[in-house]
Amino acid sequence: MALQVYTASLLKEGLVAYLSLKDGVPSWTADIREATADTADRLDSLKAAAESAEQDNIVVAPYVIDVLETENGWKAATKREQIRAEGPSFALPQDSSTAHRSDESRRAA
Repeated sequence: MALQVYTASLLKEGLVAYLSLKDGVPSWTADIREATADTADRLDSLKAAAESAEQDNIVVAPYVIDVLETENGWKAATKREQIRAEGPSFALPQDSSTAHRSDESRRAA
């Protein structure tokens, strides 16, 4: 059976988060490698913690994703979830207008 973790977006920060249960205490982490994974038929405690966090307005729209175990920890099984976990799959261009404005403000100071 595939291993799964709960993911959601943190309501306050908007960041992607993963549910972690350490010593029975639920918390949300931005690092998928720290998530608690289990098989689909044993996700009851994770589901209850995710639903409670949503009701408490900590996260929005929790759902399960399949993960793969690697030597570095959990990795999302689908490309979509890998991008959510790791960020864009290509380097983002730098905004030259922002860099130019910061140069001007340094000269003015």
